[in-house]
Amino acid sequence: MSAPVNAGPQLSRRGFLASGGVLVVAVSLKPSLAGADIVATNSLDPARPASWIEIHADNSVLIRTGKCDFGQSSIFTAYRQIVAEELSVPLEAMKTVVSGDTDRTPDGGGTFGLLRTNVLNLRKAAAYTREAVLDLAAQKFGVARTSLTITEGVVSGGGKSATYGELVTGQDLRLTIPVTGDLTGFGGIQVTGNPPLKPTSAYTIVGQPFANSSIRPKVAGETDWVGDVKLPGMLHARTIHPATLGSKLVSAGKVDAAQFPKARVVVIGNLVAVVAPTEWEAIQAAQQVAAETKWSEWKGLPGHERLQNHLDERVDWREVPVRQGAANKGDAPTTQAKAAKVHAATYFMPYMKHAPIGPMVSLADVRPDGSVTLHSHSQHPQLLRSHIARMLGTSEAKVIVRTYPGPGHFGRSNGGSAGSEDEAVLLSRALGLPVRVQWMRADDMQWSTQSAPTLARIAIGLDPSGRIASYKAEHHGPPMQDDRPIGAILAGLPTIPPPSATNPFSLHNAAMNIADRWVYGAISNVEELGHGTDQIGQRESPLGIGLRDHSMRTPVQFQQNFPRELAISEAAALAGADPLQFRLDHVTDERVKAILLRLREESGWVTRPASVRTRDGHGDAPLRGQGVSIMLRDNGYWACAAHIAVTPASGEIKVERVTIVADPGIVVNPLQLKRQVQAGCLMGVSQALHEEVAFDEGAITSADWSSYPILTMAEMPEIKVVIAARPEVGIYGQGSESANALAAPAIAAAVLDATGKPVRRLPLRPEYLRTS
Repeated sequence: MSAPVNAGPQLSRRGFLASGGVLVVAVSLKPSLAGADIVATNSLDPARPASWIEIHADNSVLIRTGKCDFGQSSIFTAYRQIVAEELSVPLEAMKTVVSGDTDRTPDGGGTFGLLRTNVLNLRKAAAYTREAVLDLAAQKFGVARTSLTITEGVVSGGGKSATYGELVTGQDLRLTIPVTGDLTGFGGIQVTGNPPLKPTSAYTIVGQPFANSSIRPKVAGETDWVGDVKLPGMLHARTIHPATLGSKLVSAGKVDAAQFPKARVVVIGNLVAVVAPTEWEAIQAAQQVAAETKWSEWKGLPGHERLQNHLDERVDWREVPVRQGAANKGDAPTTQAKAAKVHAATYFMPYMKHAPIGPMVSLADVRPDGSVTLHSHSQHPQLLRSHIARMLGTSEAKVIVRTYPGPGHFGRSNGGSAGSEDEAVLLSRALGLPVRVQWMRADDMQWSTQSAPTLARIAIGLDPSGRIASYKAEHHGPPMQDDRPIGAILAGLPTIPPPSATNPFSLHNAAMNIADRWVYGAISNVEELGHGTDQIGQRESPLGIGLRDHSMRTPVQFQQNFPRELAISEAAALAGADPLQFRLDHVTDERVKAILLRLREESGWVTRPASVRTRDGHGDAPLRGQGVSIMLRDNGYWACAAHIAVTPASGEIKVERVTIVADPGIVVNPLQLKRQVQAGCLMGVSQALHEEVAFDEGAITSADWSSYPILTMAEMPEIKVVIAARPEVGIYGQGSESANALAAPAIAAAVLDATGKPVRRLPLRPEYLRTS
């Protein structure tokens, strides 16, 4: 479904609104978008006052966005600042942010690219609104529109002035904005046209360090988290998942009625659950039933210890078409054959988990008329809505998704499902009552998705002067995005197709794109190739599940940037060059050069060749090293330096300092950006040192924080964040996501500098360092 791109906004006095004194910004729809299904549950209904922006008589402003907040603060700080800036109203006037709920927001789309692309909807809507108010003021004041100014929400001209609220009081005005897109599609609705956006030189609100308004109520215990939601008659449920990723149900255990008189077992295909009026009874009864439930046996996985070998030798990489890198040029193989020196190596990254610290909770209420209200913590509520409708074989109009804060899970629900939502819906439909499903830690670790592994072969040819003459990289790995809800798969109900070589949707295609933006413009011969395959175990599993993958922070680019940046550092060592200066010698973009020079200054970098010391590997004295990495992602330029200490005898690494320089163009809120970068960096350090999903031949064995360790408070390094804003470029660059990917190659390069030994796999656990 899509709406035509109109020439511009339309302002009319048609009496759409029941309440005067409010300027409501809605959207222009072609008739097919305003059909009965849409009107039933959609805020895009032109006859309802649900819209992008409301300006009230008291000059307060309400904004609506289909995007959600995952603790990164963009919705409650950056979005408010950007809209306030375009309207020229004080930030304090931005009283209310309505986000996520499918029946109360207009645009859908996933919670990703929040500043790079998605904020353009509200930014354009605000610009259209400002222009409409200026037209209204010109008429009311009897002056030329060009003579008007707006300051702090007050429109002035011709010796007269009025606030936004005063101008709309008593008016029934409806601004119609042109849009295109599919509300429940992956990208949602987009505002089109080109309203005049405020120039960055006139900014007074964007760029200021305003506090995140959502923090105080969270700290004060006033926020309603998804786990806090309760409904009358609600039942609690615990699911009993199969013994392996390919096991089918043989027989479900029975509840011991003497111990748990109010609990009952529900079986839907291969989905087994225990429900009870209280959560504790549901937990205890589920444990008793699980012990007696029988599953078929299955073995179809290589095991995590053999994963690298499996990718290297057992996968037929010819089955999926090879993707070429956009930066490919010259003749890398021929040039490499003539190189004075060649660095060639294989790099490996394992599965990593999206696991949230808190529990994944969903509450569903399926009514007798087939309508569904689902309470969730999803990054993409409208797409989740479409998944639920597909599973139930019903109209999307019958499904409403309400969203709440919850534990961050780093991307796994940007395609809708985070894990337990569809299970709650199926149980509610079966029982005719609201059902709350909370996954236990093992459920989340073993049955949610994971970030895909990759194997990269990289060869760098140096000319006689030690400069890079050729760069060749071949990246191999399974798909990055399986959006199928797990409960629907187990129940044998309809889902979208799994990732495959023939899936027409790009995110669900098994081909591997080259996602790491090329920055080394001075290298004349470049060849990057992407090799894809099916999800591991998916073909073999009778359930069609296997190890389900999903995009995690900096998806695909992390998997490709780690081997690239580490290989560049190793090539610098081969050339006898300082790794930071080596990068400067091979980049041409002035913004990349600027952040590298700033990094050298801010990090205390010591300019010298990387260490080529030979160590016996048994010393107890710590060795110190420095490493560097760079990245261009979503209009943002990033550079990182890591300073570490490694003890050769134990293989233990202590990350002592990390310095990150970020140039995201326009910085909306430096305070929040700094916090985001710090948090992203800590996540990256955790991934670099610890994180790896363990699995045997049938199932994931990482079931808790002991079998899947993460960074501890005692291991946190000193983090220095330097924000090198460039508002003159006029682009909002994405903030924080790159920070997690920068850490790993910089830390691994620092290990090389400290020990003279390359470590080409993650995580950098002591046992891996000792055997490298």
